[in-house]
Amino acid sequence: MQLAHGGLPDRLRKGYNPYLPGQFGNLLESVMAQVCEICGKRPQFGNNVSHAHNVTRRRWNVNLRPVHAKVKGGSKRMRVCTSCLRSGKVTKA
Repeated sequence: MQLAHGGLPDRLRKGYNPYLPGQFGNLLESVMAQVCEICGKRPQFGNNVSHAHNVTRRRWNVNLRPVHAKVKGGSKRMRVCTSCLRSGKVTKA
């Protein structure tokens, strides 16, 4: 195995990010972001607070649906939140 950058393997290099292209393949394409492609809505974060006031982090995910939408005269598969579907911002193909 050929080591780059002064003999350190890639995973031990400072600033190494396995999700960037060119580092052990392109894992970026295999990770799906929870983001609406129309309005950009993302998960919101907050706290779970128990009766004993134990606080832990939690997140509220966006209600995304995969749809075939009409885009520039063609059909494209998109992940769209339900509020964009209901408001008519997306035309189904």
